[in-house]
Amino acid sequence: AILVMALLNLAFFGVDAFVPLALVDVRHTSTSFAGLALTAATLTWTVGSWIQAHVVRRTGPRWLVRVGLATIAVGVLLTIAVIATGVPVASGVIAWGIAGLGIGLSYSALSLLVLEGAPPGQEGSASAAMQIANNVGISLATGLGGILIAVLSREGTSSPESLVIQFALMTIVLVVALIVAHRLSSQLRSEALGEHGA
Repeated sequence: AILVMALLNLAFFGVDAFVPLALVDVRHTSTSFAGLALTAATLTWTVGSWIQAHVVRRTGPRWLVRVGLATIAVGVLLTIAVIATGVPVASGVIAWGIAGLGIGLSYSALSLLVLEGAPPGQEGSASAAMQIANNVGISLATGLGGILIAVLSREGTSSPESLVIQFALMTIVLVVALIVAHRLSSQLRSEALGEHGA
């Protein structure tokens, strides 16, 4: 669960950090418009978390994590289409809103899995490991992504190719996360205990 959390943060923030750059430098929108994409993702992240909280005991956390990862991948691929093709630029707001829904579904479910899977008395260590995974994922995403985009760009302006390559690499990270997520528990421990006690 902690590994999937690190991959989730790496992939999501490896695109999120550069969505405004893509919309401003490649599609020539205003910074205010680019901010709408981040706002859309924030709002849909909240919606995804709310959905997760209401269905996780029925569907199981593994299913939610995998659906969330796949939803983020759809959002990233649609964002690539906005950068690489002539689709209406307003689609970028919708595309990144879809990715926000995906992280809302998966992030909270992963946090729940980490804490539920911790041995009694080790919840603090599990929480610390989860925070380290979050921070390492975000740091690698923004740091290495920034270097890649800078190296592949020219004359101080981000090239569409550099952003497409960065976003495509993050899609590959999401595929790896989906494969690893197959090993996650399909049931919460408290759920299992409740069934055995009944």
